[in-house]
Amino acid sequence: MSWIRGRRLGTGGVLLVVAAVCAGGWFTYDWNRTRQDRAQSRAAITKACEGLVDPGRVMRLGTPSDKVDAGERGDRLCVLRRAGMFEGQEDMYEFFSLGVANSTGPIVDAGRYAYDGGRTVAVTAACAEAVAGTGVTSVRVTATSLYENADFADPRELAALAREAALRAAAKQGCATQLPAVPQDLRHG
Repeated sequence: MSWIRGRRLGTGGVLLVVAAVCAGGWFTYDWNRTRQDRAQSRAAITKACEGLVDPGRVMRLGTPSDKVDAGERGDRLCVLRRAGMFEGQEDMYEFFSLGVANSTGPIVDAGRYAYDGGRTVAVTAACAEAVAGTGVTSVRVTATSLYENADFADPRELAALAREAALRAAAKQGCATQLPAVPQDLRHG
């Protein structure tokens, strides 16, 4: 403290110190809030989608977001919403959904990635043999970008999420399966 004696900060110096302390406090608050939003978002994605997709990968889909929650499911396994700004106000809008359907009938399109040319990719994982007790022969997963902009999400990333979910859903069913890697060109997948 001896180096401070005899020195005066003056009004400008005091204001500068106060501004630095406030900025540091805001940065710390914002960083902690973002960290908390990410943790809550990851938990919401895991719960809503029953652990079938990697939360980090979903949060990076399209325009990355730190704040994601679950919306109304309807007939889908999960519907996710993300924070976005509209006219200066934060709002939550739907951006991703996942549908899972089990089949006990003949297998159609096994291992094929069906891309609708817009915002949906579906993949069917065929079971090596029907699952004992349930008769499940295949699991079909559909990943959809719900954003109004058709080019919002890379279709290969949607396909990768659908593939991951199909493999995990099949494993939960007791369905032994393999799926080919996501094709470079989904139109021929």
